[in-house]
Amino acid sequence: MTVVSDAGPLIALAKIGGLDPLFRLFPKVITPPAVYQELIPEGLRLGAPDAALLAARYRSRELVVVSPASASLPRPALLGRGEEQSILLAIERQAALILVDDLGARRAAHSNLEAAGVRTGLKGTLGIILAACQVGHLSKEEAVGLVGAIRQRQDIWISTQLCNRTVDLLQ
Repeated sequence: MTVVSDAGPLIALAKIGGLDPLFRLFPKVITPPAVYQELIPEGLRLGAPDAALLAARYRSRELVVVSPASASLPRPALLGRGEEQSILLAIERQAALILVDDLGARRAAHSNLEAAGVRTGLKGTLGIILAACQVGHLSKEEAVGLVGAIRQRQDIWISTQLCNRTVDLLQ
């Protein structure tokens, strides 16, 4: 199963200790060069502890960098370079799943995947936590704890409402 990720879910999961459940669900996740650049060189330059955790996952080949062949989306949108490249990769690889949190990027992904005729699912950080719990990679208590950790962090921009709905689904 091909899974492509934007930076957001990887950063969020690294910050809350949620990378292990992700890689139990998806042993290999591909990212485009712009996402790698955002996660590792820029993250390390900023001294972000999650950058070192993610660098280890690249070294172990759980995260792999793949360059998209195309330079433009079927339906151009105002996106960051990593978001755009992630969507391009998902289209080119006919990925089963693209991991993205940002609402605008999710809308652009849906629109572009549809335009390309590619049936790729979208999942964000909370969806990964839910899925990991559903298949037994996390207990309900662990999953609720991870969602609680997201709510407590000022540097993870996932709405409290979405977190609350996720906790309701878990319970």
